[in-house]
Amino acid sequence: MTVPLTKVSVARRQLTTAIELFFANRDIVSIYSLAANAWEVIDELCRHAEVSSMSEQTRQNVPDGKDLKRSYINSPYRNFFKHAENDAEAALEPIPTSQVESVLFLATEDYLRLNKRAPIQLQVFQVWYLAKYPEKLDPAVAGELATTIQKTLPDISIQTHVEQLARGADLLAQALCDPEILADPRTEAASE
Repeated sequence: MTVPLTKVSVARRQLTTAIELFFANRDIVSIYSLAANAWEVIDELCRHAEVSSMSEQTRQNVPDGKDLKRSYINSPYRNFFKHAENDAEAALEPIPTSQVESVLFLATEDYLRLNKRAPIQLQVFQVWYLAKYPEKLDPAVAGELATTIQKTLPDISIQTHVEQLARGADLLAQALCDPEILADPRTEAASE
């Protein structure tokens, strides 16, 4: 019997694949496309479920006249990757890694807030991102979590990007084989 595709299952699969590709240091265009697609669906699902999302909090800090989706997620990269009718000869500078990481984090954090559980890939990315950017961790919840994150990936913020990705890939490989994490009720299969 096949399981029907739902909005949340498709977003979860796209985001999980984007994170796997990210830690494998694969094609940044594909990673961004998958992450942005997943984010858009998760963002709408959070809004529909009235979940207080990271994206909604981010919108409060977007300058007047700008929109999170149109000005920061879709433009210029996502729209460029999807359309060519008006600009067939156009070119863009390479997408900044920090922008890809930010979209992955927004989608991951919103997914966790929406679903209250997540595939291991999302859990590992969240830890990796917060270890790399400890200043992004909310001081109100930072205490024990910050200590755990720093113990898990110490000194990651001072490593090269390639080294950081390798550490994330190693952590993901370990977590995918950890029976305790796999059995945790907050862990779900990527393709559920």
